[in-house]
Amino acid sequence: MKKVLIGLAIATTAFGANAQHTSNSMIRGHGWQGPQHHYHGGNGWGWIAPAVIGGAVVYAATRSPVVVQQPVIVQQQPIDVVYIDGVAYKKQIMVINGQYQEVLIRL
Repeated sequence: MKKVLIGLAIATTAFGANAQHTSNSMIRGHGWQGPQHHYHGGNGWGWIAPAVIGGAVVYAATRSPVVVQQPVIVQQQPIDVVYIDGVAYKKQIMVINGQYQEVLIRL
């Protein structure tokens, strides 16, 4: 985004430098020729397009990014409960002598 803003700043200053008016009569040595009136046409609405474009650029540069928080999902491990003679036991896998074995733990 910074590169875009820098590019726009350079482009506007480059076009602004080219848009400066210099009198050709003074450059060619013809001297003063009095005021010259130029008809620019239009109805005074020529500022709208640059204002809209400038507003869009400023809006895009200044708005904060939208961050969507992902929901946290907590899953409980399934508890295998076994009842033997009315006593509850939980199944668990343990390493005994280097081998995995399922054991019952009294609750």
